Amino acid sequence: MKKLLLNVSLILAFLFSANLIFAQYQLTNSGFENWESVSQKKPGLFGETISGNEPTQWNSFVTAQVASSTYASAIANKVEASSDVRPGTTGSKSAKIWTTSVLGVKANGNLTTGKIYGGSMTPSDASGNYNFSDPSSDAAFKHTFAGKPDSIATWLKFVPSSTSDKARVSAIIHENSRYQDPEPEAKTYTNVVAKAQKNFSATSNKGWQRISVPFVYEGDKTPAYILVSYTTNATPGGGNTNDALYIDDAEMIYNSKANSVSFNGTTFAGFNKNTYTYNNITGNVPSNVTAVVDGVSATYTSNIDKTNNRVTITVKGGDISANSSNYHTYTFNFEIPKVTVSVASANSTMGSAYIGSIGTTTAQIEKGSSTTITAVANSGYMFKNWTNNGTVVSTNATYSVTANDNMNLVANFVKVYTVSISVNKASYGTAYIGTAGVTSASVEEGASITITAVAADGYKFTSWKEGRDVISKEAVYTINNVSKDIEYVATFAAKTKSNLAFENSNVDYSDIDNNTFSNTASSTNSEGAISYAITETSEAGVATIDATTGVVTFLKVGNITVTATQEAWGDYLETSVSYTLRITPTGIEENNAENVAVYSNSGAIVIESNDVVKVQIFNMSGTLIKSTVSNGNNSIDVIKGVYIVKVSSDNNSKVVKVVVK
Repeated sequence: MKKLLLNVSLILAFLFSANLIFAQYQLTNSGFENWESVSQKKPGLFGETISGNEPTQWNSFVTAQVASSTYASAIANKVEASSDVRPGTTGSKSAKIWTTSVLGVKANGNLTTGKIYGGSMTPSDASGNYNFSDPSSDAAFKHTFAGKPDSIATWLKFVPSSTSDKARVSAIIHENSRYQDPEPEAKTYTNVVAKAQKNFSATSNKGWQRISVPFVYEGDKTPAYILVSYTTNATPGGGNTNDALYIDDAEMIYNSKANSVSFNGTTFAGFNKNTYTYNNITGNVPSNVTAVVDGVSATYTSNIDKTNNRVTITVKGGDISANSSNYHTYTFNFEIPKVTVSVASANSTMGSAYIGSIGTTTAQIEKGSSTTITAVANSGYMFKNWTNNGTVVSTNATYSVTANDNMNLVANFVKVYTVSISVNKASYGTAYIGTAGVTSASVEEGASITITAVAADGYKFTSWKEGRDVISKEAVYTINNVSKDIEYVATFAAKTKSNLAFENSNVDYSDIDNNTFSNTASSTNSEGAISYAITETSEAGVATIDATTGVVTFLKVGNITVTATQEAWGDYLETSVSYTLRITPTGIEENNAENVAVYSNSGAIVIESNDVVKVQIFNMSGTLIKSTVSNGNNSIDVIKGVYIVKVSSDNNSKVVKVVVK
């Protein structure tokens, strides 16, 4: 029964609104095999009860809703089960609706998954006469729906009085809110997911025909309900009394085929959506597969099987969760062409060649794939390169070759000699061939190779020797046109000091009044730069020196040591020489006077002499402060300080530095 208990209706309404768990992908009772008895008392005090049969989950005029008793005549029995069924059906019934006349106004036959509403005497009044689908109504007057079909197909038999008349099929999928068909002019519904509507004529013999109507989708919205309606005339109030429409086997179509297929971004030209197997496709199995499907809610999966050279694409209809058989699988079998790769040695005396494993010289591989080839040189020879039809393709003895055509590869070898080097003593220096650390190399006959010797600090390279023979005195040496095994020794020797010397090597003193003193150094076997300095052990503040020229400028009486240093250059180490310079007061000349003693004693300078001597006492600036004659022992008082004392006689003199405390 279409009337449900209140508590059941409330439960179902809640469940429908909460995720629509009873939603469907097909129409319920779409073959119209199931019918049930319905009845309704017409409104008004003396309204009669109208009874009849309507297909389960479908509604017509017995269950129609009217605005008032004024429209009570709309409640009538205008649908029945018919044994006139469409060709090829497995069912035994169809639904028949027809047009009647009420008070001279034609009322079209009407069958819907929603509910009929009558509220106007004007058939074309969309605001008063319509079918509606309302989520809040009883389950019998709404049809939950979750799918996004591509079309609705129904078998229909239209029997009009006038062949110019047209019947109508309408299907509207909408969201979880109320919808009515036709829509009133004053209201625009925004909850439409998709519409499929068509006006159609009768066949020439007024027989059965399959009418398919595509859905047109309005944006990306979520389906919740569907309102399907069949009427005997496309025009409300149109047609003639007793125009009839038979309805059988309504079906939602979910397309599940591919319109096109692409491999690695290129469309497969030979594709047909109704052909499911493709054999002997020339080429490699693609790494990327895409498809364009023909269903608005259809999906596809692909599988790339490179082991069996096969690609499969399965397209599933949008109702696959409810209809597990709604899919189509396309199989593509690839025939990968083969090419022949062969290898050979240019000279079997020099070496051999193989593909993959030793002894294999020919192999067939898939076009565009790779295989490894190997060349092995015999003793005394070296692999040079692989050539294909005379063109060098690799210089690697083990080579991964990619073949798109047949290839005949030749391994070429050359005669080689061993070049080895060493040094006469490891602590003196190192030597290498090409790269540091390499002391032995195989060299192609007639080729050149460079050897390098590097001396350690304090040592110099002298020559390359082969046995006792000197080959070259160049540390970096290129051996040209190698034609035998070679063993060379890099010889090194210790570096020596240059023969640096001062022009005047016997300098002992200079008078302070001369102001400056010049004594330069030079060598004949070194070009290293020479610089001059007063050594740190000299008395401080006595003199300055020009580091470039060696000119000494006197400041006061005293002793200094001057050192000339020549930088290391070529085969020579850094070399230094020195001389001592005593700066004395003007006119003092030092001679040997062994019979005179000069020393200090308690604030005085003591002179002891057997002869009469002249005594001159100078301060450290060279100024004469006392001059006297002494005979025998004599004590000369002075203040504390450092003095230069010159004692002279007719035959000799003596200069002494005395510190008086």
